[in-house]
Amino acid sequence: MLKSLFRSAMSFIPALYAISLHGEEAAKPTALVLVQRGGPVMYVLVALSFIALCLVFYYLMSLREKVIVPPVFIRQAEEAIAAKDFELLSRICRDNDSPAAKIISAGTEIFIRSSNNYMMIRDAVEDEGARQAGRLWHKIQALQDIAVIAPMVGLLGTVIGMIHSFMSLHAELGTPRPTVIASGVSMALVTTAAGLVIGIVAMILYSFFRARINKLLTALENSCNRITVEMMVSESTPTTPF
Repeated sequence: MLKSLFRSAMSFIPALYAISLHGEEAAKPTALVLVQRGGPVMYVLVALSFIALCLVFYYLMSLREKVIVPPVFIRQAEEAIAAKDFELLSRICRDNDSPAAKIISAGTEIFIRSSNNYMMIRDAVEDEGARQAGRLWHKIQALQDIAVIAPMVGLLGTVIGMIHSFMSLHAELGTPRPTVIASGVSMALVTTAAGLVIGIVAMILYSFFRARINKLLTALENSCNRITVEMMVSESTPTTPF
């Protein structure tokens, strides 16, 4: 039995070589041919790659400093503080949907109710800042999930391909045909490679956007701290601690 399996495994190697030389399609497989060779699992991997591509475009548009910390909003907020019109500042924050506006709005509401209560304003700003930072981190979590799931799906395709090969080997009477074994092995290799490629690329992109979020959070923190200090200074007295 072992000798028969060994002879079958050895006989499929030249068969793979013969298949690779047979026809232009096999010599230069297209993306569609690779998807077909990979079996049903490849369609799952294609779907994951499409989702990852959509997420990348979404992140490129939404994870920008102009979106997270809009310069126009910051300028309007500073002008309202300079005029000591905090009701106007509150309206400006409500009309803007950026994370910076939500953070400053939290501090402004406390400031209007308890003027110059630095501790309460700081706590409100820090709490809202933590919530907004958590939302930004949660936003890119889907890309990391794809980076983890794709290789596992590829591994599933590997197992299915090997099962297909051995079931075909078992079903053959006498000497098994190498092409039958090669079909399952081809499925296993294609899905493994596709899963790894998608996972590696997704992880690289996740690292890129993680670095971008760190940069955005730094800009967000600096802008909100500056606005908060200006708010306190506008109504403070020389004896008021900062």
